[in-house]
Amino acid sequence: MDIIKKINPSKKEREQVNKTIDSFLKKIKRKLKDATPEVGGSMAKDTWLAGDHDIDIFVKFPYKKYKTQNISKILQERLKGIKYQVLHGSRDYLQVKEGKYLFELIPVLDISHSSKLANITDVSPLHAQYVKKHNHNPIQIRIAKAFLKANNLYGAESYIKGFSGYVTELLILHYKTFPNLIKAASSWKPRTIIDLSNYYKNNNEVLKNINKDKITNLILIDPVQTERNAAAALSEEKYFEFIQLCKDYLRHPKKEYFELKDFNIKELKEKARKNKLITFIIAPLNGKPDVVGSKILKVFNYFNDKIRKEGFKIIESKWQWKDEALLYYIVKNEKLSNQTIHYGPFTRDEDNVLKFKQKWKKIYYTKDRVYVKLKRVNNTINKLSKFLLKDNYVRSNIKSIKLKVY
Repeated sequence: MDIIKKINPSKKEREQVNKTIDSFLKKIKRKLKDATPEVGGSMAKDTWLAGDHDIDIFVKFPYKKYKTQNISKILQERLKGIKYQVLHGSRDYLQVKEGKYLFELIPVLDISHSSKLANITDVSPLHAQYVKKHNHNPIQIRIAKAFLKANNLYGAESYIKGFSGYVTELLILHYKTFPNLIKAASSWKPRTIIDLSNYYKNNNEVLKNINKDKITNLILIDPVQTERNAAAALSEEKYFEFIQLCKDYLRHPKKEYFELKDFNIKELKEKARKNKLITFIIAPLNGKPDVVGSKILKVFNYFNDKIRKEGFKIIESKWQWKDEALLYYIVKNEKLSNQTIHYGPFTRDEDNVLKFKQKWKKIYYTKDRVYVKLKRVNNTINKLSKFLLKDNYVRSNIKSIKLKVY
């Protein structure tokens, strides 16, 4: 499979990454005193993809000494002199940029069992240990990650709600190979329960012990924290999208399923044909990716709602974010009437009908509702798109925005 050559780090890349990590650890170790830095995430588990140089470092503080202390603040104080950015989460962590490498320093309590955690991040090193111990075929995990990434299904962040790295790893540990996962997932039901450590006797016992708020379409028992659904962040939309993707891949397995494609304006224009292609290029705010991505998603959904509510028909809309975000909407090319109908209360609601009449003066009646006729200012998608650029809600969620209409 050609994809393996692209996603599997070469010997040279591994050597360079390891050299950079060793150098960084030496630089911070002397500052950390009794706290111990430890490589975590996909680097520790040997499941990282070629070219992916985001490196998690767990800074482990002795449990007894620090269990009641603010270890985030302690970590910041000890790393004075090193340029870092504080990112907010369930426990604040630090981000350090070194050339093309991005280190995330995550303070955790050094625990041996999930029952001792004081914060959800404390259990993350145990996840890494579990996967390292059971990961006998890392290339299968890499293939699965590449497949999910290429189809915008990878990542548990709130603006994605897809498969986290840990969930992807556990699925391969359970199904053994990528082909097995694809074949099994193509037959997943509206609810799938996977308990790869066989901790529970049956599915009913699973449902009794899992937090009711964390019961989703895919319930994947965390072998490190058995009362936790590791896949709780996966949305219903992404779950069923993955099932359909697996079915499509089984019918026509092609390398394109593993290649992340940037939006191509020429192709989008051809797809739009006689319709309008509206694109917004957004420079996002600075901050934690999860927060920044959520703000872009809010703008994307806001535009969707505004365009539809104005009366235009959206044929297709998607968004993509790298350094900048590109939002596109293919909209039926039509000129709307100069008037729009704004409906008020039902006629039986006399009090609110009176208030509606006082506000609008001239009102009209249907069989059971009242309404007013309003002048439509933005009767073409071009006008509406330009109007949306100035919207205060949009401006509050981004740094800058540009519009192009084709």
